Amino acid sequence: MQLGKSSRRVNGKLVKRYQSVWYEKGREYRETFDTRELAQDKLDKVKTLLSQGQSAASLRERGKETFGVVAAKWLESRHDLKPRTRAEYANLLSDKTRARRNGDGESTADLSISATFDHRPVNEITRADIADWVGKLSAAGKSASTVRHHYFVVRQVLSECVADGRLTVNPADYVKLPNERSAAGGTPGVVDDPDMFLTAAQVAALVDATPWPCSVLVHLAAWSGLRAAELAGLQVGDVELPEPVINPNARTKPGMLHVQRTVITVDGALVYDSPKTKGSRRRVPLMGATTELLRDYLAVHPRCDEPDAPLFCSVTLKPSKPTGRRATDADGKRITPTAVDALAALSADEAAERLILDWSQAIRHQTFYKAVFRPAVARANRLGGVSPESAVSSLVLPPALKFHALRHTYASLCVAAGIPPLQLSRFMGHAKVTTTLAIYTHLFDDDHAETMAALEAMSRPIEAPNVTQLRRRG
Repeated sequence: MQLGKSSRRVNGKLVKRYQSVWYEKGREYRETFDTRELAQDKLDKVKTLLSQGQSAASLRERGKETFGVVAAKWLESRHDLKPRTRAEYANLLSDKTRARRNGDGESTADLSISATFDHRPVNEITRADIADWVGKLSAAGKSASTVRHHYFVVRQVLSECVADGRLTVNPADYVKLPNERSAAGGTPGVVDDPDMFLTAAQVAALVDATPWPCSVLVHLAAWSGLRAAELAGLQVGDVELPEPVINPNARTKPGMLHVQRTVITVDGALVYDSPKTKGSRRRVPLMGATTELLRDYLAVHPRCDEPDAPLFCSVTLKPSKPTGRRATDADGKRITPTAVDALAALSADEAAERLILDWSQAIRHQTFYKAVFRPAVARANRLGGVSPESAVSSLVLPPALKFHALRHTYASLCVAAGIPPLQLSRFMGHAKVTTTLAIYTHLFDDDHAETMAALEAMSRPIEAPNVTQLRRRG
């Protein structure tokens, strides 16, 4: 094992080259580099491999395996993953025949993990390749969190290659990733987009525009802060309703929600899964109006006597015209912008008549979001007297309102009500109170109203008494 040096003239200039020379099983191997440091680094790696009973030649042979093959083996070996995480990884690694389009209307399917890396030997993937791919994902309009999720899966697969001796280093290391930036362009992870927070009046308008029984779900989302998967995972037995109060002067006990499970999609089927974190298993108190709404809802729930029955049932859309076949979940997914406008033109009662309710199945959030929630947002704005030509500031609801904004709305309403951060953190199911403070830091900004009022009182001159003391005579 030795370091060699050679030189030659290129365009009249003397160019030095350095060679790493080593022997494996009686055969000589050489690699040429532009600098002494790179050549020495190669020799050091070869020496490390030989000390581990491996060889550079065998490493090259194992490294010829393609990323797609290695990724499939890696996912199959991950017995530690929760079903939800496994399904997410499988989805990210799968072929994308259909993908969202970028701002220019072009498909981004060619930027998927599969299309980018599956056909390539893992030892040919470089850090520059991964950095270039990350940049293209960002340029295509993918959110920072989406880019990071894709990247971390690729990095885990390549880490497995290092552990298995296919690679000596992980080419995904030291790749710069985009950060989640707030609407103001400030601290990553902070939610400060005004469209993420609704007022109580806006929540009421959205609930009124949502067909039953989904209106109950929307109300509960805004006034309990549960995540979409947690709402779908609720069962009848998870609702704790207090006994009616006999004493009219006694304080009414709040109802409670027991958050114990979520619903996820695995291979197209809905399955129950454990909550996101340990702190996500919780009891969430409910205000009186929400408690009574759930009491009325359960009174007409077809399976109210079955604790294990889904609290919110599956919903799909009836075809606008009879087709002679039974509607399925797939019917609820094919909702075009034109269809959303058509549904928004209906009243909430008319929209309810278009729904097929299956009380044997839990609600599928994707179907609900497209077939019910998006039209309800547009319907609320229509009922508020808003026309497409109206100014955006006059809208009852943000036109691109996301369902997750109802969770953020709950946080803002709790802060406005004076609920302490630690208590709010438990209600939200955050693992740590620092998570709550980090996400909603601006909501906890002290306006110093009380202290400034006290200081202002000190600034006022003290009025002199209107009684004049007489001088003592004598």
